[in-house]
Amino acid sequence: MQINKITDLKSSGSKAEFYDILRKKAFFIHYQPIISLGIGDIFGFEALTRGPLNSYFYYPDRLFLYAENQGSLYKLEKITRELAIENSRDFLKKEQKLFINISSQVIYDPKFISGYTTALLEKYQLTPHNIIFEITERSAIKDFDAFRKVLEHYRMQGFKIAIDDAGAGYSSLQAISELNPEYIKIDRSLIQNIDKNDLKKSLVETLTNSAKKINSKVIAEGIETAEELHTTVNLGVQYGQGFFLARPNFPPESISVKAVECLANYQVNIERGSSIIRKKVEYFTASEAIFDIDTNPATIVEYFAYNQHKEWVVISKADIPVGILKKENLKHIS
Repeated sequence: MQINKITDLKSSGSKAEFYDILRKKAFFIHYQPIISLGIGDIFGFEALTRGPLNSYFYYPDRLFLYAENQGSLYKLEKITRELAIENSRDFLKKEQKLFINISSQVIYDPKFISGYTTALLEKYQLTPHNIIFEITERSAIKDFDAFRKVLEHYRMQGFKIAIDDAGAGYSSLQAISELNPEYIKIDRSLIQNIDKNDLKKSLVETLTNSAKKINSKVIAEGIETAEELHTTVNLGVQYGQGFFLARPNFPPESISVKAVECLANYQVNIERGSSIIRKKVEYFTASEAIFDIDTNPATIVEYFAYNQHKEWVVISKADIPVGILKKENLKHIS
């Protein structure tokens, strides 16, 4: 029954239905939590658009592609952005973020109104600091210089930028290098079965380490198992999103019980490891001499000459222990 309806819509009735949906603003906004993997709290939500149930346009890929082909992408994104912001006011906390998908070509639309989103946020008692524009892969960015200037205008107001689907293709990697986003969302294709795939682990680790160098945060999309969650956390990924953590819905779902248990167990292991490290530091600093990292090596040589039973000293930087220097290694210091 549904297949027949989809076929009919493709052939003749889709244009009329599309504009009817657009006119009535008959969209549903689902929100999927994005979790801070370090502390297990909800960092924010991605707003996901759905059309009317049992409609050909229920699926977002069909909906937005059709709108683009009809030259109505700006109007569709404007309406869904309004709904996403309006419906979030009942649950979005002051410190949480709302990720809103935006296509690159929309910014160039002549109907694009600078300052419109800021006014909309004020209406619902939100601020630009709550909003992260997620640049989607629907179309390639043709002029990075012009696009960067537009984004800088928004950044000056307090908005942040995320690049979607990182690792899925060349264009997303180019967008990262050109736009220096505050958040990088790793495509689900790299996260699926990552616990069983060393190449995926290496790629995600490389993306995560590269992100740190440009002061960006990484979000792993499509986490669907405990093993995928555990692996992404071990690789240093800061945030996660996926069915295992919480499904998209309205009102938003809480973090799943299984995910909470996994993250809690992981935190216990971290605390155990930190405890061991702290005890080692306490032992070294209590039982050995401490020298600043800028100390002349000759001074340390003199210390060992008068304390021949000592095998090492603690090295500190800004009064914080950063390592030990063994007596046997002094001969390598010129």
